[in-house]
Amino acid sequence: MILGNLIAITQTSMKRMLAYSSIGQIGYVIIGIIVGDSNGGYASMITYMLFYISMNLGTFACIVSFGLRTGTDNIRDYAGLYTKDPFLALSLALCLLSLGGLPPLA
Repeated sequence: MILGNLIAITQTSMKRMLAYSSIGQIGYVIIGIIVGDSNGGYASMITYMLFYISMNLGTFACIVSFGLRTGTDNIRDYAGLYTKDPFLALSLALCLLSLGGLPPLA
């Protein structure tokens, strides 16, 4: 779990960063499998995966949309996104904050 997230921090591409982060998040699913059904592990795992997949798809949709408009997915190119496309910037921000676990969005 930790290694995937540490590698994600060093990336300059948004797609690669999310891909390595997803690898790190698989550890939480494995914890649900290990716990089993005794403490609701399977239900927690399925709930987590449903929310994680929906927010990850939303984030990837924003990244692909940005990439189609600009031709790049470098993290530095996202600077000033709100002035260029406010809707895309807010959508991406909500999805990333949800992936980060911000309480009202998580």
